[in-house]
Amino acid sequence: MLQGESPLRFVCKPGLKCFTKCCRDVNIFLGPYDIVRLRKRLGISSGEFLDQYTITLVPEATGFPLILLKMQQEKAKACPLLGPQGCTVYEDRPWSCRMFPLDRAEQEGFYRLVAPPELCLGLQQPSETTVAQYLESQEIAAYEEVEARLSRLGPSPALLREGIRNQKIQEMCRMAMYDPDTFRRFVLESRFLQIFHVERDLVEILPSDDVALLELGQRWLRFGLVAGESMKIREELVKPEAADNPGGGNGSAI
Repeated sequence: MLQGESPLRFVCKPGLKCFTKCCRDVNIFLGPYDIVRLRKRLGISSGEFLDQYTITLVPEATGFPLILLKMQQEKAKACPLLGPQGCTVYEDRPWSCRMFPLDRAEQEGFYRLVAPPELCLGLQQPSETTVAQYLESQEIAAYEEVEARLSRLGPSPALLREGIRNQKIQEMCRMAMYDPDTFRRFVLESRFLQIFHVERDLVEILPSDDVALLELGQRWLRFGLVAGESMKIREELVKPEAADNPGGGNGSAI
């Protein structure tokens, strides 16, 4: 188990015999912010990115969609973003790639190595830093800041334990979480803003601010899935008899 001040000896660079081997035949799960940055880097829409580069998994236990980067079967199961010289999107690489060779441990504030030194030669290099310094150099903070903002708004752990069974709701979750371009059209071109009260300053930045859009998506999901108070239906649309229960108690507003 490692902490921020723990020493870490690791350098990844061309010339090592293992260079890019960790980019092959591996499960790389993508978070919402990963997709925002990758689709922008590639110059395509989020829908195109999801179709071309990912697989959607829906665990039976939770019913909540997960996005997995699709390895290239015809190229020794290499990451689709891997080129001859290494990662082709290095500045916008996913969170899990930035973390390597570390991962979070179950106990908050602790980390663990996910690569054995005998396979990852980068762990045998003479350069030494600390875990905290390494994470700072990988610009992890920007990703974790967005994740923290989204996690405060998303579905509760209790809901995920109970599971989402409705396929339409699963598709809505996928759109709001992982397909910002489609969700943006849904918000701006449907009756969404006529039904829900959304702050004026937020509406003004939705066309260009992907993180603000993700936050709105999380609020919308939380409202629909748990009939919470994360969003409000416009007063003129609320029937008098339902005034005390605007969510209807069944998530129908999603």
